[in-house]
Amino acid sequence: MGQGGRVAITGLWVVMMMALFLTGGASAADQPAVELEQAIQVVRQNFEIPAEFTDFTSSLNQYEGGQAWYLVWNRPDRSGGSFSAQVDANTGEVTAMNKWQPQTGGSSRVPAVSWSEARQTAAQLLQRIIPGRMDSLVIIEDKEPSPFSSTGSVTYTINWRRVSHQIPVDGIGAWVNIDATNGEVLGYSLNWSYLPLPDPKGVIGAEAARLGFAKNDIVKLEYQLPEQWKPLTSGAEGDKPLLVYIIDHPSNGVIDAFTGQPLIPDREQLVTGVGGKGMGGMAEDQALNGPIPLTPQEEEEIENLVGLLSREKAADIILQWADMDKDLVLRSASLEKDWRHPDIRVWSLNWSSPPGGGGDANRYLYGRVNARSGELLSFTSGLPRGDQTAAGLSQAEARRLAEDFLRRVQDSRFPEFQLDPDAPSGFIDTKLSVSEWPTWSFKFDRIHEGIPFPGNGADITVDRIHNRVTSYTLNWEYSALPTADGVMGLEQANQIYLQEAPLTLTYVAYYSAAKRDTEMRLVYLPKVPDGQPGFRMLDAVDGTRLDNQGRPVAIIPAGPVFNDITGSFAAKEIELLGKAGLMKEYGEQFHPGEAIKVADLMRAMLGIYQGQETVRTIPDSDVIKQALARGWLKEEIAPESTVPRAMLAQVLIRSLGLEYLAEIPEIYRLPYRDTASISEDTRGYAALCWGLGIIRADGVSFEPQRVITLAEAAAALVNSLRVKR
Repeated sequence: MGQGGRVAITGLWVVMMMALFLTGGASAADQPAVELEQAIQVVRQNFEIPAEFTDFTSSLNQYEGGQAWYLVWNRPDRSGGSFSAQVDANTGEVTAMNKWQPQTGGSSRVPAVSWSEARQTAAQLLQRIIPGRMDSLVIIEDKEPSPFSSTGSVTYTINWRRVSHQIPVDGIGAWVNIDATNGEVLGYSLNWSYLPLPDPKGVIGAEAARLGFAKNDIVKLEYQLPEQWKPLTSGAEGDKPLLVYIIDHPSNGVIDAFTGQPLIPDREQLVTGVGGKGMGGMAEDQALNGPIPLTPQEEEEIENLVGLLSREKAADIILQWADMDKDLVLRSASLEKDWRHPDIRVWSLNWSSPPGGGGDANRYLYGRVNARSGELLSFTSGLPRGDQTAAGLSQAEARRLAEDFLRRVQDSRFPEFQLDPDAPSGFIDTKLSVSEWPTWSFKFDRIHEGIPFPGNGADITVDRIHNRVTSYTLNWEYSALPTADGVMGLEQANQIYLQEAPLTLTYVAYYSAAKRDTEMRLVYLPKVPDGQPGFRMLDAVDGTRLDNQGRPVAIIPAGPVFNDITGSFAAKEIELLGKAGLMKEYGEQFHPGEAIKVADLMRAMLGIYQGQETVRTIPDSDVIKQALARGWLKEEIAPESTVPRAMLAQVLIRSLGLEYLAEIPEIYRLPYRDTASISEDTRGYAALCWGLGIIRADGVSFEPQRVITLAEAAAALVNSLRVKR
């Protein structure tokens, strides 16, 4: 579960298939109760397999706790398309299916099947194939998905979760995929657990769980960096650190339903850092035939490289701090921009043992240095294994060594580092004893004015046999951090957090190191109500819910999206756009009779083709630039300009890629009585919009200069998406 979020039961098909393929066929002693013919029959009785899928294969796969038939139908010529199903070989239940056929013709981007119709189809399927499970499954009241997809036709996913004693079982349930263009079932999966569920008798109440949550320092005031999905361009200002309240506790906010204490999972395995890999070699200088004028951007880049450390100096810094011999061979070096801070240049260097190194042949070193300041950013070194039977450093001794190293390499910042006691130490529960584990790991968090910044700090690994630091990574945000002035108190933060994600009694599977097995536990976990988007943190001043990228998360209202469109000729199209999060400049109102602005039309179009989140907050001027880049607009236009009907016809036909047809106006006959008033460069667009059902005005006159309203724009935009292509 994400912090404060909700787990959707999706993607289980892939996981199940991976588990199945890890095992071999059944032995004679484990012959299935359900024979292959029975498995085929139950699939054919419940699903329509395309007649052209005549190439059939089967396999019997065994896994811990059961076995299943895996059935696959393909085209014999392997030209594309397949149907697969999984049948429980003990019970005869169909537990998964997937159908895929390549698209052979155009399709509308507007769903022909409603969300409620898809839910009804999915429920009928489950009632038919797993009737015995239905009493234990409840449909998840998910948010109605966007009716548009940036990648093509829409697929609905309807989820169910398992319940027992009216208590949900986390991650256990079923899902069905429905094609929104025709209502066909494309996929289904049943994920079930046969682990015994604890009797809920004796569990504490929700209020006692809230007290346990509040008094155990689960929600903390911290600095957080918003996630970024792409490198910044030169000169761009990165997302600034935020001051937030966030769940930061080994329990992830989960409270044991019997004790009222945070439930900290046993560490089944340790995820360790991986040493950096070598970067590409530096490009060799190339002679030019003659001087060529440089662009301003090229000249700026040259100026930015003035005064940087040489490769040799950067290498000396890494070798010194890593305490490695200089006989290592430098294999690659690169000078690059820091992806988050484009004004910073970083040397990345990679060494390995020289040829004929004998027992030391497995030595290597990778390191990074700030090319302007000379600050060591990271290094990872590989050493010979050494004598693993030696006593080596204890954890306390290794910690002192790590702290001494950090004090020397970060002298001025050392007071801002604090050891994270909850971070993995480097030892995991294996056959090795603590004394045999080769390394100790330590995580030091940055503390600014008493407030932790977990995303900043340093990670250090100490080799207990060689008594030295073998890995160091610095993560540091150079931007000014927001002050704590005006932040709300922890009590209020806890109250808001549990109001938005109430503690919910739930069965959850946990690994037990003592039992070396997985068992179901009864817990209270913070859970966002069904149908609402999850969030990660709260703004520390006003309590606004924020996602991973630091953006406010809006509560999704129940019922109609807009409250002022009743009676509008375009009410259906307006509602579709609202469900997709588009054209919501006025919140719960639409203002259907108001003139639409160019920027708002382009923003809605961009939101359909690349997702509304990508354009929701960008400036109007950038929206116009993107529309120009896509060819929808041919010249710069003021964002607040109104949209005449002639322009609407042009931009919608261009968005469909049909401009080349519109530019042959002489092949069209227009049905409008004011055809003579339509300019030659608009006639082809107007004719195509009529023929494709995108814009037909009043059916009598086109009125090319008539200013378009929001309702008219919504109707035409959705009509353009109905065009099959």
